[in-house]
Amino acid sequence: MSTERTKRHRRSTAGATVVALLATAGIGLAAPQASADSVSVGYTCTGAGAPSGVNPIQVTLNAPATIAQGGTANLTLSATTQMTAPVDLPAGAVTAEADIVLGGANSGTATATGFTNDSAVPSGSTVSVSGGTASIQLNDVGTTTYTPGAIAVHVFGLTVNCTVADTAPVLGSTEVTAS
Repeated sequence: MSTERTKRHRRSTAGATVVALLATAGIGLAAPQASADSVSVGYTCTGAGAPSGVNPIQVTLNAPATIAQGGTANLTLSATTQMTAPVDLPAGAVTAEADIVLGGANSGTATATGFTNDSAVPSGSTVSVSGGTASIQLNDVGTTTYTPGAIAVHVFGLTVNCTVADTAPVLGSTEVTAS
């Protein structure tokens, strides 16, 4: 195998490992809002280098406590674990999206996007990804609940898709009041 081909193979293998670890390591996304609730959610993942079995991820959702009917709920999502990066990750190498499932008075799915690692992550360090947001217009009066959904993690051109393994608990809620 040529030297260049060997380097590409190592990078591809390292990339698959990083994607798998980040998918189970979670996505640390931060931006505080009116209420934040955390739950542990089991995920199963597929894709190059995806880990087998159910992988627990601690998920936190920040959402406004109340909004007026027809208003927009600005949400942020975070997910963390103690797993570490197996290789050095330059700033911006990791991106992700995470679904938030609506229940109660309103229904549907919103996708929080824009997650990335702002700083380089040395090998052996935990990964923190920030900048993800979702904005949802809530038209129906009553309590709207938020439940974690699928997560997609991208690094070095590889993607690992993770889905909730069983039933995810409700993360939080927003009370939509009549306008």
